[in-house]
Amino acid sequence: MAWWAHLLFLEDTTDSNELPQKREPLLATLYRVTKDYVRENIIGILSSLLTLVTYLYLGTTAAVFFLEKNVPDVLPHIIEALSEPYLGILGIYIVVKEIERRRGNTAPKRWRDAFAFLWLILLVVTTVFTIAEHQFTPLYKTVVTNALAALIIRIGTMLR
Repeated sequence: MAWWAHLLFLEDTTDSNELPQKREPLLATLYRVTKDYVRENIIGILSSLLTLVTYLYLGTTAAVFFLEKNVPDVLPHIIEALSEPYLGILGIYIVVKEIERRRGNTAPKRWRDAFAFLWLILLVVTTVFTIAEHQFTPLYKTVVTNALAALIIRIGTMLR
């Protein structure tokens, strides 16, 4: 049953012989139904949220690396500062993925795992740019660290 089905069927089901019962207020019903939905689907919600954060960080890192001269000076430092929390997010993502696998939710979600391949592409391209420019920046170090971590984690998940 869908999470919103309870809202659709909030009809009065009492018999005319029974005393009328007090109905639950709409906001309380919405809160209860939402809480039940989140409780039942927390792993899927968490997995989607972690996937979103992973791709946002990857995209932001790529954009800042290639547009480093055109972005505010603080942005590369923010990317570097978020590197370690990002690696923690990758670890949590792997745990969530393993929970899904053990629950039998093995539906193909290839787009969720493409981040490792995208990190590899970013690593190769940034390495070429870095060697050509002869400038090894801290942001390049962050790209190398995150790309290798993503690849190692992805390879580890493939070796079940």
